[in-house]
Amino acid sequence: MEADAKEPAGAGITRGQNAVHVVPMDWPTLARVLAPALERLDTSRGEPQLLVVTADAESAVAAATALVAAASGHGLRVLAATPGPRAARLLRASSAQIVAGAPADLVALLQSSALKPDALRVVALAWLDVMVGSPDAQPLETLLGELPKEGARIVLATELSPAYEALIERYARRARREVEPASEGAAPLSVEYVTAPATGRTDALRRLLDALDLPSAGLYARDDRVRDQAARVARALGYPDDAVRTARSADEAVGADPIVLLDLPASREEMRALAGSGRKIYAIVQPSQLGSLRTLLSNGTLSPITLVDAAERARGKDAALRASLRDVLSSSDVRREVLAIEPLLAEFDGVEIAAAALRLLEQQKPARPATAATAAPPMTALFVNLGERDGVRPQELVAAVTSSAGLPTSQIGRIEVRDTHAIVEVAASVAELVAGKLTGSVVRGRRVQARVDTPREARGGRSDRPPRPGAPRGGPRGVRGDRRDRGDRGDRGDPGDRSDRGDRGDRFDRGERPVRPYGRDAGAKKPFDRGASERRPPRAAGPRSRRDDG
Repeated sequence: MEADAKEPAGAGITRGQNAVHVVPMDWPTLARVLAPALERLDTSRGEPQLLVVTADAESAVAAATALVAAASGHGLRVLAATPGPRAARLLRASSAQIVAGAPADLVALLQSSALKPDALRVVALAWLDVMVGSPDAQPLETLLGELPKEGARIVLATELSPAYEALIERYARRARREVEPASEGAAPLSVEYVTAPATGRTDALRRLLDALDLPSAGLYARDDRVRDQAARVARALGYPDDAVRTARSADEAVGADPIVLLDLPASREEMRALAGSGRKIYAIVQPSQLGSLRTLLSNGTLSPITLVDAAERARGKDAALRASLRDVLSSSDVRREVLAIEPLLAEFDGVEIAAAALRLLEQQKPARPATAATAAPPMTALFVNLGERDGVRPQELVAAVTSSAGLPTSQIGRIEVRDTHAIVEVAASVAELVAGKLTGSVVRGRRVQARVDTPREARGGRSDRPPRPGAPRGGPRGVRGDRRDRGDRGDRGDPGDRSDRGDRGDRFDRGERPVRPYGRDAGAKKPFDRGASERRPPRAAGPRSRRDDG
């Protein structure tokens, strides 16, 4: 069915109604684009019927916030799907006709059956160019593959390009284009801007009014909530109501100069109406909206504003740099560095050489945090009087260290829980402090005692004691020393070659103990035979004594 064909009564939005809207990236614009789709949703059904796919969870919350006012007028409920179990629980427990979320979060809801795709009638992609460049580009393919093909596809994009056209043809086949025609002969506009997150627009407005010291201004915002917040900021700064006033359209901003944009205009025509004849325009935008703002200006000029506090921070940074250099010059010997740069003094001024050295330092700074992150700080072991017998676990010791001493986990090393105690490694620079803070705390109902685990050498262990009287010369009693210097057994000078003891294995193979010859069968050579020349002569015959008779 073509886009302009008449729809039967009671029918939903079909595939033939796919549309592409080339509009600035602004969440009130999303509510305006989806307003016709909201009128077609069935309020009597509680299942999700409109799915808004955004680049990330933060954008999903912004989209849901922009749709709440328009949806409540039709009796519809909105739900922002963010990581966590909340969205799945609410979808199972209550009804929500509109769901907004990132592709990965929506895929998770589909796989858990919390999101039922059967009743979906409209799928909106906001915004396509931002979504394609996000990490959720691959889950987008999975999400659209699991959604029903009968629903309408509405794509929002800030511009059209050949690459986007291919994606649009894949996601919203034969979609009609809603593109604002380019203005012929329109003069490019000039805007100064400040970037801020969506939740920090009012704080950026306060800093902008302080930096520019504007006597009067018009605050443009299409969102009623943003206008109320901006009005409260102006009253808090002491502006009278007639000096700073809010406006939702170019007609309400008549007479106000300059104009501060808290929301982007919906079209180039409205932007030109706000600019009027030479009216100064300032904009507070999100970083992702800079491309949309440039499109609204008809390739005009965008200039960033340096706020007062940013300039003050820069001056403070320069003062700290000068203080560091002054400290090095007064407390260190830099003669070697002077000799290194002395040949350059014939070509450049000393100030220029110092500036070049600072430039080299600034160029090397981005690589330093990564190096510092990978280099672990030196660790020192702590002895803790709790062990396996007390039922303590390493996680409980980590929690005790972080809570009692306020130590981050990055400064905690290996934890070894033994039978009666535990060894906890912490950064050496704070080991004594952590031991003092940890002592007295309670873990598993027991009071902790912690101290720095001093090595045995530092405590004066056995290796440092003098040898006892009568101890072997090789070392004190009970200490064998280093066996690595003893050499092989074959070099010990024994009577025979003991290195090959394979001949002794016979007695183990027989399973019995060898019997040594004894008595007359022992042969001529006995263990203590001194030879015939050294034998005692036989005792002379004589009367036998009583002892002999016994």
